Amino acid sequence: MKALTESKSLRYTTFAALYFAQGLPWGLVTVAYVVFLADHGLSKTDIGQTMGLLYLPWSLKPFAGPFIDRFPIRRFGRRRHFIVAAELFMGATLLLIPSLDPRTDLFLINLALVVHNAFAAVQDVATDGLAVDVLPVEERGKANSVMWAAKVGGSAAGGSLCVLLAKYVGWTVLFVGIAVLVWSIMLLVIFIRERPLGLEAERAAEQRFEPRVLWRSFAFAAPLVGLAIALLTPVGYGLIGTVYTVLLRSDLKLSSENIAILTGMDTPLGVGGALLGGLCADRFGPRKTMGVFIVGIGLSLLAFAATRSLWPSMSFQIGWTVGFSICQYAFNAASFGFFMTLSNPAGGATQFAVYMACTNLTYGFTARAGGWLADTVGVATTFAIAGAVQIASVLILPWCNQRSAEARFRREAGGAVVA
Repeated sequence: MKALTESKSLRYTTFAALYFAQGLPWGLVTVAYVVFLADHGLSKTDIGQTMGLLYLPWSLKPFAGPFIDRFPIRRFGRRRHFIVAAELFMGATLLLIPSLDPRTDLFLINLALVVHNAFAAVQDVATDGLAVDVLPVEERGKANSVMWAAKVGGSAAGGSLCVLLAKYVGWTVLFVGIAVLVWSIMLLVIFIRERPLGLEAERAAEQRFEPRVLWRSFAFAAPLVGLAIALLTPVGYGLIGTVYTVLLRSDLKLSSENIAILTGMDTPLGVGGALLGGLCADRFGPRKTMGVFIVGIGLSLLAFAATRSLWPSMSFQIGWTVGFSICQYAFNAASFGFFMTLSNPAGGATQFAVYMACTNLTYGFTARAGGWLADTVGVATTFAIAGAVQIASVLILPWCNQRSAEARFRREAGGAVVA
């Protein structure tokens, strides 16, 4: 089998599979588990607090980055051994959950899911570092489209499909099935190579993270503004993530089948949105693409807030989901390429993880804030606030020049990379 650096199709296939594995626990936590908690009578505030807890491991990814960058293994390369180990434990933690009773062991279930998400976050960091290592700059737009589309598919499988299947097969079968899927992807990673055997592979495996690299990688304007972008641009849609699912179940009393339809639409819409975002990023640049779709997300949130009388209509919910989801996934796909450009390959797993951790930190506090806002001022007002905040976040984009980071981190000299 060819190495990742030798085959574009192998790169796309491998990263698609790895991002599918990332999407599985995300969908399970953000959709299926929210429905599970709503069915057990928890308030929006309580569910928001629980979601904030489960997002926490994703905010701690920078602590995994230096370790992953620091300890490569020649036989496996710089990243693969961490991906294999993380996926092994991701599946193992899921197998523990069916033995717990949600009526008496909710804390232990939450704890198991926190541990599961911690390993999923490690897999995420190692995968992102591998992408920074082996993806050529000219492939990043399209590659991130494929990766995000696969992650959407994983989220749909872990979310909407689980909501639908739980009614018929039960949660035990679902947790076991997801564990088997994760372990199947782990086998793929075992059999591939990052680089062909030889001097290049040995030199790559010997590269080790040094703290001074991270310091230099953030010691100028572009990456510092990038941190602010990672923190602020998800605030608007982050506020309504948990609130919307609870609204559908607890307030509008939608059936499991209808919720599965709405969340299941994420797959085709996410694929289409991700591909659109990648193509636009390649053609117009990731920063401009992000700005357009940030405004699109904000306008869709404001439109939802202004049309409360239409909420019970399934047709309205489908139409709104189409517009909102396409904008969100196009923005996400474009932003991945943007943050990869702001990441120094010498410590790619660490620096990219810092950006993603900022985003996930935002998801953590917005899950709590969104639940509290919905219980305090109502769902419609929460959507209106979210829309206004989302549109305002576009103002920070012009302050970040990713080309300055590209010029500083990389130079063409026989493919060499310098910090």
